[in-house]
Amino acid sequence: MRKLLTILGLVVFFVTWEKNISPAVAGYSNLTLPRIMYQGGNDNPRPEALRNLLAQITRRTSIEVNREPIGLNVSDPKLFRHPFIYMGGDEGFDPFPEKDLKILRNYLSYGGFLFIDDSSAKADSAFDTSVRKLISALFPQNPLRKIQRDHSIFRSFYLLNTVSGRSIIKSYLEGISIKGRTVLIYSSNDQGGAWSRNKLGHWNYDVIGYRQRQLAIRLGINIIMYALTLDYKKDMVHLPIILERLRRYNPK
Repeated sequence: MRKLLTILGLVVFFVTWEKNISPAVAGYSNLTLPRIMYQGGNDNPRPEALRNLLAQITRRTSIEVNREPIGLNVSDPKLFRHPFIYMGGDEGFDPFPEKDLKILRNYLSYGGFLFIDDSSAKADSAFDTSVRKLISALFPQNPLRKIQRDHSIFRSFYLLNTVSGRSIIKSYLEGISIKGRTVLIYSSNDQGGAWSRNKLGHWNYDVIGYRQRQLAIRLGINIIMYALTLDYKKDMVHLPIILERLRRYNPK
């Protein structure tokens, strides 16, 4: 707790000290969850998933959110205003152009976070194949690795000891880390399917039991929390990244 207060104090100090940082622009003071749009395949297999995850974040945490998610192309300049982006799918998709790969690589390298969700509920799906090709093109020297259970993602808000989703295809998450910071997490378990609820309040897709759905929701909130707070529980190594994000949210 003392370490967290120290970090927050330093953040406030530097933000106050930096004269070139102006008040937040209206519309970007609340959390927005952008969905990445791409060519080929199906980039929106769970249309109500992010909206309902935002509702759960509002209900369970103190984070202020914009209730409606948005769709963004990787080439959209607004991409860099968001600390978290989501990419879902259940079919194979076209390879990203080199210019988009460069933008996405820069986004992830300089503070952004990408969560990829396979909604197919199939092992070795066409979407999975496309995702692995994409990640290989993004970081050819940095392959996907299994996320260990002592990772901060399992305790950023809820204490979790398991991985859930609509269908448990894999009992683990995979990710990419850069200089000790996880910048990308990939789930094969259709998280969006477990989050998705219609306007009447009914769940859109069945899961095996109430607990499985609740664990999937908690994991989604933990992923968001990690993207926003990074690894603050371990040390202060990410303070410069936190400051950079504050600058991005408070443009001149």
